[in-house]
Amino acid sequence: MGQYTFLFAWRLRDFVSNDQAPIYLVLDPILSFAAWAYIFLLLSSTIFSTYKGSVSNANRHHILILVFYTLTFSVSWVRLRSAFLDSHSGVEKVLAPVYAAFCTVLWFISVLQPQDIDPRNFVLVDDETLEVTEDGKILKNGLQLSTETWASVFSWAVFDWMTPLVIFGNKQPLSREDIYTLSVQHRARWNFMDFQDTLKTTPSYKVLKRMIMASWDSVLLQLVVSNITVAISYTVPYFLQKFLEYLENPNGRPISVAYFYVFMMFLTSIFKMLVATVHLFYGRRWNVRAFNQLDAEIFYKTLKRKDVAGKVEAAKKDKKEGDDEEDVGAISNVGKVTNLMSVDADRLGIIPSFVNMFYNSPVEIFIALFYLYKLLGVAALIGLVIMLISFPITGWLSVKLNKVYTTLMAAKDKRNELTNELLQGIRMVKFFAWEKTWTQKVNDARAVEIKHLWRVVTYSILFEALYMITPTLVTIATFMWYTKISNQELTASVAFVAITLFDMLRNPLLLLPDAFSTFSEAAASLKRISDYLKEEEIKIPVINDSEYLDESGKPQYEKITRTGFENASFQWHIPLPEEAQKKKDQAETDAASEENQAPPFTLRIPELDFPIGEITIVCGPTGSGKTSLLYALLGEMDCVDGRVHLPSKLRHSENFSKYPQVDPNYPELKVTDVAFVSQTAFLQHASIRDNILFGEKFEETRYKKVLRQCALVKDLSVLPDGDRTEIGEKGISLSGGQKQRVALARAIYSHAKTVLLDDCLSAVDSHTAKHLYFKCLLGDLMVGRTVILVTHHVKLCLPRAKYIVKLENGSVSGCGYVTDLRDRKILQDMLGEDDTTENAHEADAIEETGAEDEEDIDLGESKEEAKKLIKEETSETGGVKLHVYKAYFDACGGWFFWGSVIAAFIISRLLIIAQSYWIRVWAAAYQQADSSFSIDFYQSSLHTQNDLPIYYTPLKFANYLAEKAPTDAVLRPWIANKGEPVNVDYYIGVYALLCFVFLVIDVGKAILTYRGSVRGAQVLFHKMLDRIVHAPMRFFDTTPVGRILNRFGKDVATIDTQMARNALVLFECITMVIAAAVVMTTVTPMFIIACLFVSVLYVMIGKLYLQVSREFKRLNSVSRSPIYSHFSETLVGVSTIRAFGAQERFMREMLYRLDTYTSSFYLLWMSNRWLYCRIELTGALVTLAAGVFIVLKIGSIDAGLAGLSLTFSRGFLEGVYWFVRQYTQVEMNLNSVERVQEYLEIEQEPPYIIEGHEPAAAWPTTAAVEIKDLSISYAPDLEPVIKNISFDIHPHEKVGVVGRTGSGKSTLALSLFRFVDPTTGHIKIDGIDITHIGVESLRSKLTIIPQDAVLFSGTIRSNLDPLEIHSDEAIWDILTRVHLVNQSPSSTPGEGSSIGSGDNIDSATATEEENNKGISSLEAPVSDGGQNFSQGQRQLLCMARALLRDSRLIIMDEATASVDYETDRKIQITIREEFSESTLICIAHRLRTIIDYDRVLVLDQGIISEYDTPYNLLCKDAGTGMFKSMCEKSGEIDTLIQMATTAENKRVADREQGIITDTTPDDFSRHH
Repeated sequence: MGQYTFLFAWRLRDFVSNDQAPIYLVLDPILSFAAWAYIFLLLSSTIFSTYKGSVSNANRHHILILVFYTLTFSVSWVRLRSAFLDSHSGVEKVLAPVYAAFCTVLWFISVLQPQDIDPRNFVLVDDETLEVTEDGKILKNGLQLSTETWASVFSWAVFDWMTPLVIFGNKQPLSREDIYTLSVQHRARWNFMDFQDTLKTTPSYKVLKRMIMASWDSVLLQLVVSNITVAISYTVPYFLQKFLEYLENPNGRPISVAYFYVFMMFLTSIFKMLVATVHLFYGRRWNVRAFNQLDAEIFYKTLKRKDVAGKVEAAKKDKKEGDDEEDVGAISNVGKVTNLMSVDADRLGIIPSFVNMFYNSPVEIFIALFYLYKLLGVAALIGLVIMLISFPITGWLSVKLNKVYTTLMAAKDKRNELTNELLQGIRMVKFFAWEKTWTQKVNDARAVEIKHLWRVVTYSILFEALYMITPTLVTIATFMWYTKISNQELTASVAFVAITLFDMLRNPLLLLPDAFSTFSEAAASLKRISDYLKEEEIKIPVINDSEYLDESGKPQYEKITRTGFENASFQWHIPLPEEAQKKKDQAETDAASEENQAPPFTLRIPELDFPIGEITIVCGPTGSGKTSLLYALLGEMDCVDGRVHLPSKLRHSENFSKYPQVDPNYPELKVTDVAFVSQTAFLQHASIRDNILFGEKFEETRYKKVLRQCALVKDLSVLPDGDRTEIGEKGISLSGGQKQRVALARAIYSHAKTVLLDDCLSAVDSHTAKHLYFKCLLGDLMVGRTVILVTHHVKLCLPRAKYIVKLENGSVSGCGYVTDLRDRKILQDMLGEDDTTENAHEADAIEETGAEDEEDIDLGESKEEAKKLIKEETSETGGVKLHVYKAYFDACGGWFFWGSVIAAFIISRLLIIAQSYWIRVWAAAYQQADSSFSIDFYQSSLHTQNDLPIYYTPLKFANYLAEKAPTDAVLRPWIANKGEPVNVDYYIGVYALLCFVFLVIDVGKAILTYRGSVRGAQVLFHKMLDRIVHAPMRFFDTTPVGRILNRFGKDVATIDTQMARNALVLFECITMVIAAAVVMTTVTPMFIIACLFVSVLYVMIGKLYLQVSREFKRLNSVSRSPIYSHFSETLVGVSTIRAFGAQERFMREMLYRLDTYTSSFYLLWMSNRWLYCRIELTGALVTLAAGVFIVLKIGSIDAGLAGLSLTFSRGFLEGVYWFVRQYTQVEMNLNSVERVQEYLEIEQEPPYIIEGHEPAAAWPTTAAVEIKDLSISYAPDLEPVIKNISFDIHPHEKVGVVGRTGSGKSTLALSLFRFVDPTTGHIKIDGIDITHIGVESLRSKLTIIPQDAVLFSGTIRSNLDPLEIHSDEAIWDILTRVHLVNQSPSSTPGEGSSIGSGDNIDSATATEEENNKGISSLEAPVSDGGQNFSQGQRQLLCMARALLRDSRLIIMDEATASVDYETDRKIQITIREEFSESTLICIAHRLRTIIDYDRVLVLDQGIISEYDTPYNLLCKDAGTGMFKSMCEKSGEIDTLIQMATTAENKRVADREQGIITDTTPDDFSRHH
């Protein structure tokens, strides 16, 4: 090193003192010194430090050795050149070639040597597998590990590792099994771990900083390499300038100099391509990592975040009408949270693809301006001034764009929220024939969204216009200064190099609008994600281990298993301190509003410990706080004061390992585990078995015992695939009772010591409830468990319960041990006489619901794959079909629109050609001013004017102006004759005019394109919404809501904006390629040969890329929906997931689904990089060919035409690359159109209205129902659910429908609404066959009160009277009749008061009453799904809605299952009074509910078992005895007989008095 340092200093002295000394004498020692210095540093770092990071040491050494060999390779060739230039070196001429050959071989070896695989790729987590096949492939989880992990430097640099997959994808369609498992750098688990590591130094909500920190190496490499790319790109205009100067004046230099310049343009293009691929690769790596990190972080936050599903906020009084600004403090509802993952994470994740623009643009602008200054002098500074002036305007536009984009996202949230609510409640919407109302609501929200979208588009177009105007003004001003002020001649070498530089300068300026636009969108998304990450989380309890461990450090069993409260009070959604202060300030400014606000619901629990290993009953009236008590135990409610104890909280202890995991008294139980069954069952889209296991290992004996105890054996025997039957989203294919029993089975199968059950007996019939209590809750699997059971079945459960708690208005009105309360005579007063009466033979009368012995249970294990209720999302194969193009073509405006767009693009491109050619004419004018120049000479090199093709009109016009001007009187003052000075004003004027017209046309075509695109998006959205709303219920049963929301979210967003952007660029590329080919072929006709050859290469490369990228995109689209579905499912059941402690398992599933998605996404972009390398290489050949052909015609082509040709050759290269890219992108975007089109072709319900077959306006008047030979099947390939039944219902008759769960009761109800049409037979209402009228005509005349009560976001009034046809007094009266209010207070519209407590439930699981005073205003808010009400309150509101409709035919499906018995009794009285003139069909599990009805229909496995009056069936032994048996097993036989006898006596008395007509049924056999 010392030797080379001395040599360098010596030669540098000679070089400085002797200007003629060759530079290689200095370069040789510099490079040699660098190489050996590098080796010294490498050895030093190896000795004194260890490498840490994501890459193994072997890989680092490989990279370092490659750098060393690259340096020595460069040195060897400089030395070789030195040896041959130095005539005195004899031995050196022998050694130098040997040394060069040796270094070259070593360099090639290092470049082609496969790298070592990062050992983290072999780390296995959970159930992952790893195997090596015989042919050497590494399979991880059955998928081949990406060849990128061991690709050589050369393979990695040119993406050759993608070639096998590209070729394979062209031979056959790709599936998930065919594509690679990504390397560890792109796996979601490792990415998320890196992201979590940033929390050590950075708060979670500083998302951007964390993104950079988690991928700092990719960020740094992208920063450095992208700037190197920018610097290298400016070597091309340098050699172009030298080449054009040679053509202008060879100055005696040999022709080899020209070839050298052409070759260097080719070589620098290749080198630029190689460097650019590196920075693009690292940008995409950061993009993938960021996407994984953001989605995982949002999901992880969701698992910890407070469930605010039931939270509602009072409307802001001062919010101006039409003010659509997003409320920053607003809570994140389901629609908004889903949007965070589907839209915002994508927006923010794409930052790495654009961020280099911000640090490359200043560098590029500086280099360009420096070069222009060297070329044009002071004139270049004028351009700089104009750009500086434009920057404040840019900043203003950026701020405005950010603001309007924020409002757009708020509008999009609102529309997504409404769409989600519509889809979640689609069954209720169809029941009440509200399709038109809801379609209008969503379309109105869409109209607001489109309004804001147009504002975004407007500012985007202004951005584009500004960045088109700025370079144009810079060019014009610079040329004016250069020619008029500096009095310089605009020669071809100056003009075209300047234009090239201006064009390159235009690139950062043109791309900045997109970057600013994208960053504005990303900034809004960043804030939304940051705000979400700031939202409150479930408070992690601080565990004081000394409370649970004795002095010796041993755990105390009684304290560990303690479950209870210590004088605690709880509220829902207590704001953070800063939020509380904001609300306080708001209250001070609006005292009147504060006075109207009802106090929040507070749950107060005194000192209370639930007995360990025993059953505790929690009872109380509807809305008293029972569900809240369970959520308070689970930590879902905010603890205001006091303490709460639950064993699972010990999981948060730092010394958790010290606590026993297994109960010493019951080894099968896990002490710190908790099981929870919510009031509305949380079920996953999976098989019944998977839902029961819920991540636990399968134990056959225990599993069978659970099935028997939960009365599921008989149900499984009739399901097509037994327990492997897929139950659909939210268990849609199961009845309400089956859902509840599957959820209960999950809790029983678990090994949790503590079990919390929220009214799990309400959804089943009475004898099944008894079975569940005595066989399940009192069964052997529950021995030793602490059970807290919320129930209205107090009479059933009390005899075996150890402890009881009664709640009223959020407080404990009584509690204690049952025996103690009974002994003290308190129990009867607390519960009432009816609830304390014991039945001595409860367990004896339980019907056996399946095999008694577990060995007799057949699980139906089969090797055949179980049928899928919900099919995997499919994707089309091959190219986008013609009908998809046609659908979008027509939606945007048809032939007129597209003809106008194409015409605008053609005119725009012709004007660009005219601008470039006019510069050539201008440059030629200086030679024309010389007598030695004649433009005719140059016309001959361009053939003649008549030979020019018609499509080259701009060149004809430009030549016409140049030729005509000398003799034309109008133009004469502006130009110079031969030998006279050139009149610059004329040429500048024409050039400015061409530029101005181009700008007008360019802005016009952007407006036109966006207008058509938005119109097309509107048309497709409205059509899809209409088709979805009128799809049959079977479609919703078999299609996850997440999949439908994906169409309305991601696909609609793509059609809204991306289609227009990509279409603009595609048309630009098409016209650019055609124009460039025409110009180059016209200037050098021989180029047509090269053009044909290159075209063949382009077609081959493009075909390979198009096919495989299409497959990747489709796989990518299909793999996105499962992420949304899993996310939506988790949002719904987050409380249950937390209760079971299953967060980690759900997180693993999300990471797996992210890997599935990012595999296709990443490989899609790698195929894009694969294309880039090959297109750039081919494009460099185009430049080389153009240059060589110009050199070959050097005597007949002037420098102006040469500059024109080479300028367009650069455009040809860019045009082809972006054409292939944008064509692929447009086709990918059309995949969104294709997916929307798929939903435009789905099956539809029967006609909404059938013209000419409309029933009378008053129909039905008597509501007599005739059902004859009715058979119903849900699908052609499924067994009938209703089997050939016949019966009549007389006018105004009240008929109860009973039967075991799954007997066909709900199906019968659905058939009345035509949710399923008869396979055979008919249903007539008032003599009209319901299949002969439209579904709206039918459903609008009927009313159903379903078991799964659904409310929509809005107000009490909007839910009860969405069509606004009833007065406030009528609504208050109805609310009083259903016992939701005690009296009818005056309504105060606009006063928002919260009613529910927001029991944070598993989505639909309800909330208890937040306002202890009840409903105080019809304008009181209702949250999404009505989740700020308890389940019972929601059922009562649905009852009120039915009463308000006053229909003549009413169907009640377990409408009061979730209300207490006293409220149920009052409701039944109301029903008899209010529905006296209506026909009522009531499906009930509570036999008391229907015991005094006119008749009872008993169904059993789809057939009628009995149909008679309750009195006849009970007391006269009519029928088969099934109903009597059910009454006996209910434990209330005496009460039921008494009620039936009383009702019969009253009926007889009324008949005798003529109050009612004789409705005695015909002989039952006639109907059966």
